Amino acid sequence: MIISTKNFRLTQNLETFVEEKLEPLNKLSRQPITKMKVRLDFDRNQHTGDIYRVEASVVWLGKIYKARVKADDMLEAVDLVKEKMERQLRDAKELWLSKRAGHHGLN
Repeated sequence: MIISTKNFRLTQNLETFVEEKLEPLNKLSRQPITKMKVRLDFDRNQHTGDIYRVEASVVWLGKIYKARVKADDMLEAVDLVKEKMERQLRDAKELWLSKRAGHHGLN
């Protein structure tokens, strides 16, 4: 897992939190995630307040999956990106399994 930041310094606690939250994505399937990148971003806006963004990209089964979220708190943004990525990977896994089993969902 590669974690990068923009506009702030990554603390050890935040790095550990991100790793603990996103590492379980590897356990969704027997097929391992080939590559995972996470980018944490922070902007301070005088009108809207602090904005935290997290972008995650995963290479799994030869395809790239991306999830981007904004939140008022970095920890919340990490939680949200995990949920979004988890949904994408579960849907992809179900599609992969159905194609592998020969069921294309056509009636």
